Amino acid sequence: IEAITDELTQLANRRRFTETLAVEVRRAERFSDPLALVLADLDDFKQINDRYGHQTGDEVLRRFSDVLRENVRDFDLPVRYGGEEFAVLLPETGLDGAEQLARRLQSALLHLRLPETGSDKPPVTASFGVASFPAARSAEELLSAADGALYRAKAAGKNRVVSAGEDGRRRD
Repeated sequence: IEAITDELTQLANRRRFTETLAVEVRRAERFSDPLALVLADLDDFKQINDRYGHQTGDEVLRRFSDVLRENVRDFDLPVRYGGEEFAVLLPETGLDGAEQLARRLQSALLHLRLPETGSDKPPVTASFGVASFPAARSAEELLSAADGALYRAKAAGKNRVVSAGEDGRRRD
C-alpha cells in the first residue's frame, strides 16, 4: 500500500491529493457544486533552514500544518504538496470562501511564534494562490489556475493572496 500521509506533518500527501482532486471534480460536475483550491507556499523558506537549521525548518512545516488543520472544516483536505508547498482542497466552496480561508491562514501565520528562532517576530509568511471550479473546467485547469495565482502572489512581493478570477485572470 502506497503511503497517503506525509510523515513529517501528518497531512495528506500529493498522491492522496491527486486522487481526491479527481474525485471531487467529478462530484462537483455531477452536482453542480463549487469546488475551490488554495495553494500555499512558505516565503523564503530556504533562509529559515540556512539560518536556523533543518530541525527548525521542520518545526515551521509542522506548525504551519497545525495552522491548516485548525482552520479547515472536517471535509476539506489539507495537503503537504511537496517541500514548503501546501494545498487545501475545499469541496462545496466557491472562490470567495477560498479567499477567506487563505486570508485566515495568512493572519494566523502573523501570530505564529517559534522560540527556536529567538525572535518575537513571526518566523514565516506564505503566499497563496486561489482558484475555483467551474471557472477552471478540470482538475488540471484548477491546479494550473491556482498555481498561476500563487506565482503572481510571489512575483508581487510575497505574503499575499491572489486569485484566479471567474474569467481566469488575476483578481486581488
